[in-house]
Amino acid sequence: MDNRLRGFMRADEIFSENGGPIPLPPRFAQIKRSLIAGKETAIVDSWNRLLVALRAEIALIGVTKSDIIPTINFSELKDHARVSEFAAKLRRRGGAVIRNVIPPDQAQDWREETETYLADNPETRGWPTRDPHLFGIYWSPAQIKGRAHPNVLAAQRFLMGLWRSRNPNASVAVDLPVAYADRLRIRAPGDEFWHLNAHVDGGSVERWESDGYGNAGTYQRIWDGKWEDYDPWECSTRLKVTSDLYNGAGSCSMFRMFQGWLSMSDINPADGTLLLCPMLQLATAYFLLRPFFSPLNPSPEAANFLARENWSLDFMQTSIIQGAVPSYTQELNASLHPHLQFDKSLVRIPPVRPGDYVVWHPDMVYGVDRVPPSALPATIMYIPACPLTQTNALYLARQRKAFLLGQPSPDFGGGRGEISHLGRPGVQEVSDAGGEDGLRAMGLLPWEDREGRSPTVKALVGMANAILFPDQYDMV
Repeated sequence: MDNRLRGFMRADEIFSENGGPIPLPPRFAQIKRSLIAGKETAIVDSWNRLLVALRAEIALIGVTKSDIIPTINFSELKDHARVSEFAAKLRRRGGAVIRNVIPPDQAQDWREETETYLADNPETRGWPTRDPHLFGIYWSPAQIKGRAHPNVLAAQRFLMGLWRSRNPNASVAVDLPVAYADRLRIRAPGDEFWHLNAHVDGGSVERWESDGYGNAGTYQRIWDGKWEDYDPWECSTRLKVTSDLYNGAGSCSMFRMFQGWLSMSDINPADGTLLLCPMLQLATAYFLLRPFFSPLNPSPEAANFLARENWSLDFMQTSIIQGAVPSYTQELNASLHPHLQFDKSLVRIPPVRPGDYVVWHPDMVYGVDRVPPSALPATIMYIPACPLTQTNALYLARQRKAFLLGQPSPDFGGGRGEISHLGRPGVQEVSDAGGEDGLRAMGLLPWEDREGRSPTVKALVGMANAILFPDQYDMV
């Protein structure tokens, strides 16, 4: 473990805001050629359609700004008409805010508990070491309560239910949320060091590689020149994805249907907050196709720099994949991805209150804004939404062991973690916070074989129980 917390690596340590593309090993040129071989005309036509669509969408974002991010109150999730409207907007935009998932007073109590937990355990590792705000704790009382809370689990079931599958036999259960233990962040006012440029998690070059996202053809519609037919919410093509071929810091071993965090503070848009690029399908298609094209006039100051006629498919594909380097996240910026016009398309999320749950698609372009000196401290806990799958069950078995021993969550390196931390919760606290569903999400209680489940889900539940409780269940 180096002087940073493993599990956090800034892509802009490699790419500066105005940095140029970095050539990769020659095999990446062949990877690019093979993706579009025989489909060059379709790719060019799709690129031209994409640039037109981007221009129109960015104009809309420029007018609506933060209002384009959909919001809904947790109490409205049973209102069919309201949910239908919200779901359509979320699928188009890629991110949203669910308000009052936790009562504000309770969320504020969790913030105070967190401050007490850190004060009682001053040896807690944090990053950066000079003035930590990203803390390597995974099992604090607030985090245990947040992951297991019935409202959080209900919100996750609702969100994951928005995904769909072309394969009716896909081995995934969106109604069985699985907890992923991530970290906790307390942002201090005026900390301009802590910000993130626009990026996408879940690997970088893996999105172009046959052994990565190509395993199940996640982006095949885009490679066929039919980006309009690409469905970001199709889950069966993601179950066999390998998003980390290079042991990258910050990689997630679980399949997350949504990244997210639960706020324990008031966070105003001007106080340094999450930035989202709310055009999920278009932005994904663009950063995937961008490495195949170059400007005829490379001067960004040229009046027609962004025009379709100024961009052409490279006759000889190079090894460059703009913003991608093995073992790092996918970086995006104005120099490498000019048509995304981040000065207009990257917007702050709406105001967030204690108890609000902020979520976004795992392919979504996002960043974190700088914090002005006048901002108040902001405390959040990262809680993604993960379904039950075989891969997630295997990771959950490792994570459960770490929880019981007080060690760091498996994706975040070794060390003593919270082994000797005062006030660290145990199994009883998980049960108190979330009952049987909370225990199951943490891998502490088997899932029931309920009536009405499809044969595929029944087999998945049996497999997950055998992985987590081999002394009670046989592997199917």
